[in-house]
Amino acid sequence: MIILFLLLSTYLTEVDNEVRHLGDKISPYVVNVHTQEGDISMTGTVIDPNHIVTVCFLKQGEPLQLEDKYGNLTRGKTIGRDPVTGVTLIKTEQIFRAPPVMEKLDKGQLCYVYGNSFGKMGMIGMGFIQSPEGISFNLSIPLSPGNNGAGVFDVRGHLLGIVGGRVNRPGFLYNWSNVSNPGNFAEIIKVEYLLNTSKQIKKMGVVKRGWLGLVVRDAPGNMGVMVGEIVEGSPADSSNIQEYDLIIALNGNNIPNLERFKEMVLSQSPGETVILTIIRRKKRLEIPIRLKERKSSIDWERLAPDFRIEKITPKQFEDSKEKVIEQLTEQILRLSKEIELLKKQMEEKGY
Repeated sequence: MIILFLLLSTYLTEVDNEVRHLGDKISPYVVNVHTQEGDISMTGTVIDPNHIVTVCFLKQGEPLQLEDKYGNLTRGKTIGRDPVTGVTLIKTEQIFRAPPVMEKLDKGQLCYVYGNSFGKMGMIGMGFIQSPEGISFNLSIPLSPGNNGAGVFDVRGHLLGIVGGRVNRPGFLYNWSNVSNPGNFAEIIKVEYLLNTSKQIKKMGVVKRGWLGLVVRDAPGNMGVMVGEIVEGSPADSSNIQEYDLIIALNGNNIPNLERFKEMVLSQSPGETVILTIIRRKKRLEIPIRLKERKSSIDWERLAPDFRIEKITPKQFEDSKEKVIEQLTEQILRLSKEIELLKKQMEEKGY
């Protein structure tokens, strides 16, 4: 037993040393991002020597302060963002060393998340990649304020993506504040999508995405996606598509699952007409839909009906604490009244 304990202790020490070494290796690629007012703080990840990406809905041209793990400050400003994911591109005054990237991901691959957590920079957690197809994947790690934009790296220090928000099931391990829930998954936006988005922003100052206006979910057996909801006033709303239609192809390309469908829709531009191949009551139909420009930050194609992606910041966390206190106070007062009423009833009955 003692030998086993010593072997286990040695192994854990080696793992700890490896994680610390990896943290030192990837820390230069990640910075704290602060607004001028200091009301929002998040993580920024270097994407090239003069640009950093984060996830937050900041105004274009907004001045920012960037802080490395040693407390050194430099300036930056937002030059554009993707309205779908909230990915924001920041131009920096200082030249940073860019990380090597890994665009090909494997299911079950081990990865580490590094960034700002409650204002402190360091290793946030680790996890295994699930469903690497599409623009994002999920990691089962708890998130805290400041994690948005945190870099996700493999064991060799290659950038795989950034934290895009928290995936939450309403009613499932859900708390009053909507912020400090420890049971949720992190949505990781893949580096391939980040690079493509950054190119568009540098070239045009904006990212324009086509919009269908469908809420869909995976169909059984990788047969496509099932329409769960049609957004009122959307391009799909004025087409012949109906709830419970099974979408099996887009422009003749098969749709195996929701992730692939998301990727295909997001690659389309406003004004383009896409052809959806659907199965409805054993009939095969081709439905053309002319896409509109996505105006809202709500990405209906990315969200199944029982999921939502939340962007969490320290300001949101502070604001929500007051709500929690108020709601707890109300609960305590209500319970006190019920206890007093119960005591009165028991006294009246002679208990």
